Amino acid sequence: MQSIRIRVAGILVQDGKILLVRHEKNDKSYWLIPGGGVDFGESAEAALIREFQEEVGLPIQVGPLVLVHDSIPPNRHRQVLNLYFTVTAAHTNIHVTPDAVLRDAAFYDLAEFGNMPVNPDVKKEILEGIAHQWVQGCRYLGNRWHD
Repeated sequence: MQSIRIRVAGILVQDGKILLVRHEKNDKSYWLIPGGGVDFGESAEAALIREFQEEVGLPIQVGPLVLVHDSIPPNRHRQVLNLYFTVTAAHTNIHVTPDAVLRDAAFYDLAEFGNMPVNPDVKKEILEGIAHQWVQGCRYLGNRWHD
């Protein structure tokens, strides 16, 4: 039976810098907004709090849902629904916990962020949202599959 994976991600910006995590998978290295899969019976908020704790050891407060998009490859071998929330943290002392794909985490200047290999590529929408303080509310971006 096929199922849809739900992935939550937290956009954490402090002092003009955004937190990103680096994954290595299938001989590719790319950056993502921190987060991960929602477990059955777990709320999106609880999953995001858990994922931040697991990946970077950072307690967060979850803010509004700001972006939603699908990730469906042409061969339809999987489907992911991505939910992006703004998050805040009392501090930025991160401690990376490497796993099967997670390799690094760091804060990057927003100007640098626009030129980084981020997967899925939602940099433009994130930068617009940050610049306008997310006044447009939650946006659905459609299918953002990218090899």
